[in-house]
Amino acid sequence: MMNEKIQNRIINKMIITIDGPAGSGKSTTASLLAERLNLTYLDTGAMYRAVTYAVLENGVDPENNEGVAEIVEGIDLEFGEFEDKKVILLNGKKIEKEIRDSKVSNSVSKISRLGCVRREMVKLQRKIAKDGGIVAEGRDLGTVVFPYAHFKIFLVAGIEARVTRRVAQLKSMGLDFDPEKVRENILKRDSIDSSREISPLVKSPGALVVDTSGITIREQVAMVENHALKRAEYLEKIGFESDKEYPLRGKFYYRFTVLLVRLIYRFIFGLKIYGKENLKFKGPVIFASNHSSLSDPPIVATSLKRKVWILAKKELFENPVFSALIRKYHSVPINRNSFDRKALSTLINKLKEKESILMFPQGTRSKVDKIEELKVGIGFIAMRARANIIPVYLRGSNHLLRAMLRLEKLQLKIGPPILINNSYGSDDRKRDYRIISSMIIEEMRMLEGE
Repeated sequence: MMNEKIQNRIINKMIITIDGPAGSGKSTTASLLAERLNLTYLDTGAMYRAVTYAVLENGVDPENNEGVAEIVEGIDLEFGEFEDKKVILLNGKKIEKEIRDSKVSNSVSKISRLGCVRREMVKLQRKIAKDGGIVAEGRDLGTVVFPYAHFKIFLVAGIEARVTRRVAQLKSMGLDFDPEKVRENILKRDSIDSSREISPLVKSPGALVVDTSGITIREQVAMVENHALKRAEYLEKIGFESDKEYPLRGKFYYRFTVLLVRLIYRFIFGLKIYGKENLKFKGPVIFASNHSSLSDPPIVATSLKRKVWILAKKELFENPVFSALIRKYHSVPINRNSFDRKALSTLINKLKEKESILMFPQGTRSKVDKIEELKVGIGFIAMRARANIIPVYLRGSNHLLRAMLRLEKLQLKIGPPILINNSYGSDDRKRDYRIISSMIIEEMRMLEGE
């Protein structure tokens, strides 16, 4: 029997994502898993189909970006109860059968790849899942919508199995389709979903991969449920939803300085910190921050309420006096112009010792509060050390005088952890490093816009 504590404190607040190509069994698996775990099922695919249906019903060309943007901003999407089932409602109307029409199926990939559509859907999906207790299925949930999901699944299946399932699904809804047409549509969607520039179909590093070709629905649901329960036990160990704060460790001078600097930024510069609840996870943790000012390291490091090691460019260590000082405060020099094995090895070892580190993965300061592309080194370190990543976004650090006069806001926003599966074995490490970097930058941008 399921541990009641784990059910109430962990599982009921988990976000579980199921990604994969069309016809791999996502919808059925997600709905049954949600039922088994007593969670809410979020059908994101139906949301994109609903938007597509609305676009077509209003006579808007799917290639007309402005027209589509106007439609998606003006519609009301929600999930409601109908005959004891959760169905999608468009402006209060049940459209479960209409969104499975062939016209919708042929256009949904064109609509769903548009940036204006995906931005609105991501906002809505995150709003629905803000309190957890969700099993969501789609194509980019583990990498874009919920990169901080607590458990990620990626389903795959052979084309024959996928065609058979999709035909059976359509027939159960009173729709009849030629299997060859279904095959053609699935392969077309695969191509579009995997190659689109915005939010492509990719496997999130650490996701549980399940090939559903040769197993029954009952078997695959039982498999993912078993792994979900194990994941819940792991989350309990690392302090998920803990009431305890992670202690600030270190020598007295270090703890005193951290508290002093924290008070200075709070009372003199008006620093506000949001998302403190995301600091309760036990180490090892990599904090990933944007970088626009020389004051970023002390602001971020003293706001995290834990001892952190900071990656800093080697040029800062050229002055022996300053070098000795910043080393006292756990700075590690790195050569930004080459693959610095010594620095990376030091950081990985610290993480393996359950320490925390702070990185600025943009590689250099940005002169404006703009998040630019990140270096893939952070993904390398996270996977080698099996360390979780907490993205943070700092605003206003390059306008401290204005912040002191309260003409500018100085804010630090701490996001939920991106969890790295400690038993994950990558089949393409370089790809996974890039994906991790893209997940972090997406989270930073979401924090920036909140």
